[in-house]
Amino acid sequence: MKDFPTIETKRLILTSLKEEDQNSLFSIFSDPNVTYYDGGKVMKTKTQALHYIRAYKDPSSILLTHTIRFGIRLKSSGELIGTAGFQNWDRTSSKAEIGAILSKNYWSGGYGVEAAKAIIDYGFQQMKLHKIYAQTIEDNRSAVKRLEQLGFHKEGHFHDHIYMHRHYYDVVVYSLLNK
Repeated sequence: MKDFPTIETKRLILTSLKEEDQNSLFSIFSDPNVTYYDGGKVMKTKTQALHYIRAYKDPSSILLTHTIRFGIRLKSSGELIGTAGFQNWDRTSSKAEIGAILSKNYWSGGYGVEAAKAIIDYGFQQMKLHKIYAQTIEDNRSAVKRLEQLGFHKEGHFHDHIYMHRHYYDVVVYSLLNK
């Protein structure tokens, strides 16, 4: 892949992250409400945001990290409202784990579902994935609801699988097959 792909939807454009996104990305990832179910680790410095951007901003990073992470932007203004993409891309088995983080200001309005549909389509059409899966803490009712809304089916359940916030959490695994 020579150029980082761009995906457009009705209201969004998904692009590579850029160094000028540092402040916006930091604002999103430094909010403990946003990262609560994503390991609970908030960014503490803008330098961390810059490292995140540099890790995922160009096509060569995809091969090195087995991850493709798009910046989610409003088409109307270009404002960065989150990130989404795939990690743990296993080319042999044609599968990858989907994930997304959205600014709390955009948790309603269908932005996450719109971005996820575009990412899923990209995964099946361009990456030629056979399977897309997601893992989330069972208590994350919003994520579970969105996965089911997107057509994912529960595939597994891990008891006391993740320790964070001084508590063990069960993790559920959902998947979607390219048929």
